[in-house]
Amino acid sequence: MYKSAVLAFAAQNRLTVTGLTFRSQDVHSGFVFFALQGANVDGNQFIADAVQRGACLVVSAQPAAQDYGVPFFLSQDIDKDMADGAYEFYSRPSDALGMWGITGTKGKTSIAYLLESILTTAGRKTGVFGTVNYRAGGQEICKAPNTTPAALTLFKLLAQMKNEHCTDVVMEVSSHALELQRVRNIWYNTAIFTNLQRDHLDFHHTFENYFAAKVKLFENLADPANPKPNRVAVINADDTYGQRLIKLLHGRVKIVTFGLHFPADFTATNICESLTGTSFEINGVPMQINLLGKHNVYNSLAACAAAQANGISLNVVARGLCALPGVPGRMERIDVGQPFFTYVDFAYTNESLQRAFDTVEPFKQGRVLLVFGCGGQRDRTKRPFMGRTACERADFVFLTNDNPRCEDPKQIFDDILAGMQGRTNFVIEPDRKAAIGQALAAARPGDIVIIAGKGHEDYQLIGTQKRHFSDQETVRAFLKGGNRV
Repeated sequence: MYKSAVLAFAAQNRLTVTGLTFRSQDVHSGFVFFALQGANVDGNQFIADAVQRGACLVVSAQPAAQDYGVPFFLSQDIDKDMADGAYEFYSRPSDALGMWGITGTKGKTSIAYLLESILTTAGRKTGVFGTVNYRAGGQEICKAPNTTPAALTLFKLLAQMKNEHCTDVVMEVSSHALELQRVRNIWYNTAIFTNLQRDHLDFHHTFENYFAAKVKLFENLADPANPKPNRVAVINADDTYGQRLIKLLHGRVKIVTFGLHFPADFTATNICESLTGTSFEINGVPMQINLLGKHNVYNSLAACAAAQANGISLNVVARGLCALPGVPGRMERIDVGQPFFTYVDFAYTNESLQRAFDTVEPFKQGRVLLVFGCGGQRDRTKRPFMGRTACERADFVFLTNDNPRCEDPKQIFDDILAGMQGRTNFVIEPDRKAAIGQALAAARPGDIVIIAGKGHEDYQLIGTQKRHFSDQETVRAFLKGGNRV
């Protein structure tokens, strides 16, 4: 009995299915081709190409435009059919794995790295799906085109992780993935809620829709049909939406809380911050992390609470937290001996920009210089807020391009400048490499330079082109080249 209507249809038509894809160029003989209508590309335009390459079955949400010479399945819900098909085709790999889901606006990537380090220290081989990359046992499988991959990719990689003897998989679960059913058919053992802040309103339109998408992960956890044992929801008690989530889940699933202000199961005391790391105690046990800022105390609490709820001791947690050297692009320090501090950070929302300033403010000896921009074809409402924060919190701002995509950079700058009215402590330099160079050249001993927005990304999206660009590489090349004044 197939859970997948597509595979059941293929069996009825006596088709031998050898693979699943929504990219026509990846089709081989016996593949099912899902003609997915994306935001920029309509897969229905490539059906003939897929059939020519060997597709044995076409699945589409649109009626067939012609007779393609192979069976055609008209889908009422193509996202659901992809998830069901992938789940069955790859032999339900997630059923046999410990599944850890992390959702929320900020903190997902850092928590995933911290939790991976804890699980590895506990002797568990761990797979990870995250914003930076997808990896198994600490080895990169591939870069991450999406925080949470499409279902066809997700289940293929889950099967690979299972075959490579992973016992656990940590997933950053985006609101897009939850809304588009990418994680359908995955039953989670543990789900973590970090926080909810302004983001992705271009997709969700309202905060309530955004929150409703996040709740879906925890509905999965609380579903009586979930066969995973000892299911637990780990929730930030200091977040307003975290409190709402606690009320929604009360009596339906085990809840473990973390926080610094409201009463919580896991809290931190004796917090000591510096520009090189942070120490604190969790429920009386000393902890040391190589990450900066109060927000990473929250991230550590989340990882600790999840691990403890699954039987991992606080001593193992402490060793695991300390073993992580850092997180790519998250207040990542670039140090080649220059007499000032330089950090690359993935801050792309107003809240995360505020957080970056909060992290360095107590240690400010000179000036804080900021390089930042906003992504194109994304939520425009956050841009003036970020412009205001930049000018209010930084001594000087170098406004530049982030990933403009197909939006006019002038429009992006105008939106940001709406929040910078009356301010003069900024310049506009559209070329990101030049803007970074100007900031570094201007830095004096004791200054702090923050390069925000792109973090771990090693590319820049300009128009329809994806060009190699790394903030880290740009900084190192400039500083090693002796271009400082």
